[in-house]
Amino acid sequence: MNNVKEYQDIKEYLSEIGVPTLKNEEFYIVKFNPEHAFEAPPITYKHNYFEISFAIGYDARIVVGEEEINHLECNLSFASPHQIITWDLKEIHENSISYMVLFKPSFLSFIKNTYNIFQSFPYLKQYTSPGYQLTEEQQNFFIDLFQKMHAEHELLHDNDALEVIRGYLTVFLFKAKKELASGLDNTFIRERSKQIVFDFENLLVKTKYKRQTVEYYADKLNISAVYLSQCIKSTTGKTIKQVITEYLLVEAKSLLKQSNKSVAEIGYALGFKDSSYFIKFYKRYTGLTPNQFRAKL
Repeated sequence: MNNVKEYQDIKEYLSEIGVPTLKNEEFYIVKFNPEHAFEAPPITYKHNYFEISFAIGYDARIVVGEEEINHLECNLSFASPHQIITWDLKEIHENSISYMVLFKPSFLSFIKNTYNIFQSFPYLKQYTSPGYQLTEEQQNFFIDLFQKMHAEHELLHDNDALEVIRGYLTVFLFKAKKELASGLDNTFIRERSKQIVFDFENLLVKTKYKRQTVEYYADKLNISAVYLSQCIKSTTGKTIKQVITEYLLVEAKSLLKQSNKSVAEIGYALGFKDSSYFIKFYKRYTGLTPNQFRAKL
């Protein structure tokens, strides 16, 4: 793998790929024009935005996490904050179309944190990011939305324009959820093990009390516990316990940020019967107690 560049400042990332800089700190869209095609070395990076990539006629190898796709085969792909992404552009065909959208959860009026994004949209997860092959009708619908978002963004000058963009992005996210719900017909996942991890992540997000056994999740997925553990390890490089812990921490941070509930109530909501154990758990993995985390907000 190429050296991974982690962009704390998204403006640096935009500058490196040669596109105009941010107009808003929470949302960005760029249209890549065919006449701007150039030979460039592969770029491997991660940043703290959600990323949507749409392309037709681009011979481009993309790797998100462990999943590799090509936009000639797959029009739509997604990446979550801090996922490692590689772009390797080979060729741009005539009449090609490509957009990239970056956004933070705080840009959306109906949702405010990363965990709620994972809950609401199955195609956005921490480890698995399948690409999707769209029908011509789906392509046309999404192209129209991207064009409208891009046009508003180009003229961005007031809050009204931002609200229009917010509306278009909301429509896109829910329409994508509806259109991509069939999963196996249009999902581009080459290996069964990665499909299992994709299904496991969606199950994990839907599970109220996540601190369950491997056998519990394996039974829900109709596979053996050993096979589930193997799939998770080969795809993420982590144990199932580590993956569950990371999702628990994302959920805990979300609740601490946006809930007025006490630390004890949040611990109980996450399945910790003893609030002191929740506090120790949180501090062990974050270096802060829940109250210390809240005090820094």
